[in-house]
Amino acid sequence: MDSEEGHSLQDDRGFVYEHRYKMFEVERLLGWSKQINGSSVGGYLLPKDEKSMPVFIKYANSQYADRFLNSQEMHWYSKDRRSTASREIKWMEEGKGSEEWSENHFIPLFVMRKADAEKLKMYYYVGRVGSYSNLHETKRDNDGESIGLVEMDLRLTKPLSTELYQHLTGDA
Repeated sequence: MDSEEGHSLQDDRGFVYEHRYKMFEVERLLGWSKQINGSSVGGYLLPKDEKSMPVFIKYANSQYADRFLNSQEMHWYSKDRRSTASREIKWMEEGKGSEEWSENHFIPLFVMRKADAEKLKMYYYVGRVGSYSNLHETKRDNDGESIGLVEMDLRLTKPLSTELYQHLTGDA
C-alpha cells in the first residue's frame, strides 16, 4: 500500500508505515524489557522509561468510539479513570509543540480493522502522533456509574494513504 501522497515504506524507529504488527512485535521494537499482555496494555501503555507510548486502536470496535476525523486526525479517548492530571496525559503535555517533543515523546499509532480483530490480531502502523488538540476531560456512563476519561484529537505527522484510510474506515 504505497500512496500518491508521498508515503514510502520507510523505517520510523523500526516501524514500517502500513505494515501490520502483533502487539509483542511492537513491544520488542520499542525495546521493552519484558512482554506485556494486551489486557495490561489496554489500548496504550507508557512504560517507566517515558520516551514512547504506543497507542493501539481496534477501529470500529472501540468501547469509546475512537474514530478517524480525516486521513490525518483521529478522535481518541484515554482509558477509564483518567484525567488531565493522569501520568500519561501529563507526559503528553510536557513540551508540547517543541522540536524536542517528537524526540522524547514518541507516540506510534497502530490501528486494527474490525474485520481483523479476531482472526489476525494485527495492527497497521499508521504513523506517529505529531501533535494533538481539543484535549478535555469527559465522562462516560457505565451502568449508572459516571467514569472520567480524557478525549482529544491526535494528529499524525503525515496523512494516511488514501488506500489505507479507506481500508481501515470502510469509507469509499
